[in-house]
Parts: sequence; C-alpha cells; structure tokens
Amino acid sequence: MQNKLASISLLLIAFCLLAVTTQAQDSKVESGNINGANFRIEVPANWNNGLVMYCHGYTLAGLNANLDGGKPLRDVFLSRGFAVAQSAYSVQGWAVKEAVEDTEALRKYFVAKYGVLKETIVLGHSMGGVITLATIEKYPEVYDGALPMCGPLNVSLNGLQDRVFDMLVTFDFQFPNIVGSLASLPKGARLDQAKVKAALEAAPDKAAMFAKRYSIAVNDLPGTLAFWYEINRELQVRSGGNPFDNRNTLYDGFDDDVAVNRGVKRYTADAKAREYLRQHYAPTGRIADPVLTIHTTYDPLIPGRYVSEYNSIANVAGTQDMFVAKFVVAKGHCTFTPAQTGTAFDELLKWVREKKKPEAGEVK
Repeated sequence: MQNKLASISLLLIAFCLLAVTTQAQDSKVESGNINGANFRIEVPANWNNGLVMYCHGYTLAGLNANLDGGKPLRDVFLSRGFAVAQSAYSVQGWAVKEAVEDTEALRKYFVAKYGVLKETIVLGHSMGGVITLATIEKYPEVYDGALPMCGPLNVSLNGLQDRVFDMLVTFDFQFPNIVGSLASLPKGARLDQAKVKAALEAAPDKAAMFAKRYSIAVNDLPGTLAFWYEINRELQVRSGGNPFDNRNTLYDGFDDDVAVNRGVKRYTADAKAREYLRQHYAPTGRIADPVLTIHTTYDPLIPGRYVSEYNSIANVAGTQDMFVAKFVVAKGHCTFTPAQTGTAFDELLKWVREKKKPEAGEVK
C-alpha cells in the first residue's frame, strides 16, 4: 500500500518490500508490500509481545482489500496488548492459496523486524476462516491458537458445490431464463438481481419453498445468488474450468423432487479445475493447537452445519478435543459485535494459556 507521507525501500528476510512507519493514537502503524501483497501492521504502546494475524474474507477479483477499515475489530485485540498484522493478499477472489502464503510471509517479516513472540494467534472472517484453518493446520509450530469466524470449515469443493453451484442450478430450474448456463461464464458476466427479485415476486409460493430449502430469507436471495454467480465465474477463471460436477447429485427438499431431478441441468467438472479447488482447501483435521470458531444463528451465505462439519473431520483425525464451535444469536453474515468477538478471543486465550477448554454453546 502506498503511503502518502513517505516511503522507504529495504530488503529484509529475502522479501522485496516498500515499508512506511507512522505513529497513530499511541500505536505504531506500518504499511508496505511483500511480494505484491499490501500489508498493515499496528503495534500498541502496551504491546504484550503477542501477535494476531488477521485474514480477511472474500474480495471481488479486481478490487483491493481495504486494510485501513475495521478499527473496532482491531481495537478488540490492540486493547488486549496484541499487535495486529493484516495482509491484503497479492490477488483477490477465492485466493486461499495466495492468502496462506502471503499471511505466512507477513508473519515472518514481523518476527524478523519486531522479535520473537510470546503468543501468536491466527484468525479471520468468512473466507478468512478457511485461510485461518488452512494456516493452523499447515503451521502448527508457529501458532498458539486459531479463531476462524463465520467461515465454511468443510471441504471447500463440497461446500461450494452444495451452496454456490447447486443453489444456482436449482434456481435455474425453478425460475428459468435468468441464470442460464454455468458451463463457461464469460468475463464480466453478472447475474441481474432485478430479474431475480421480479421472478421471486411473481411466484411467491415457489420463492418461499426455494428459500426454505436453502435456509435463507426470500429477500436475501437476489444478492446472495448474484454473489454466488460471481464466485462461480471467478473460480472458473482461477482454476481453468468448471470445478463442479452434479451428475451424481440427487436433489431433495423441493416441492417436486422428481421434477427437479429430471429437469435440472447436469454439468461435468473439468478435472484440473476440480483438483485445484480440492487442494484449496480440504481440511485435514490435523490440529495441534486450540481452534475455537463462532457463527451466527442465521447466516444467509454460510449455514451453521458448514461450521459443524469440521467437528466430524476432527473426529476422524482424532483431534476433536482441540476444536470447539460456539454460536452468537444474530442475523447476518459475520455480524458479531466487538464485545462478542472479544469474549470469544478471551476464551481462546484462556484455553491457550491455562489449558481450560471452553464449553460449546452461546457467546453472549
């Protein structure tokens, strides 16, 4: 990120970067770029030698992640004496691969400049939750705990097909001539939210049935489906083809499952694209550090079961005692208050420091 006040070129731990340090409200703020990824570091005056590595969520391809926003969230950690480091990632979209690499590069830079750390916690929202999980699984030796928030903690290939792809193809069957073919989406293709809204309003009973099937409010469907359409398009560009295959999918939960299974469009996955998404990311459950996750009771994007699925993965890996899932009574995607985030963070710290595993249940 270019700072308007000054810039200093330096070479550190084999990274070429542009870095600037400023003082803001008793905190030292540094911004720069590592391997094409902008970063922001903030170190409080009362630094306790701890570090929070924050992983941001999905940002539309072509846009830049805003690292200067989110002060109330940063203050949760800064007020507890932790420094906060954020990478904007070198690319956007479903950038799980790049984000894991860029986050680790930033952590190494921080340690090289600021010294050995007492505690290091990785956390993030939404897709940042996937990145958090991938990071704690890949680098258990450098982290003390993880707090993935409102993220799909299941196998990405399965979760994205179930929520993104299948919702689009079944909507296409129920409300024809709006979504169209998903086989090869052209650059710049967008789903017209106005057409989705008009179709839902023209058939309210069918709209209610479809919304119930996917545990989503009807008025959240236009924006959600448009977002899914963009994610599907961007994944095709990123992975080199369509990663989803629904030839063996038996659809249920609709008003006429026979009609849906007979009439829904069937797609064949591109093997290379499918393998890309399988790798980025399929959780292993192999965790050696405490992982605490939180999720709202109504999330239009990510169902709660996508969080709970990691418990099954951990059970198979034999690490179920290192995972706790908690819920926040709220509506919306990642709509936690700073106080609720702070409560969850404190519970994770107590688990890390005192080996006292928190109880599953509600975060108030």
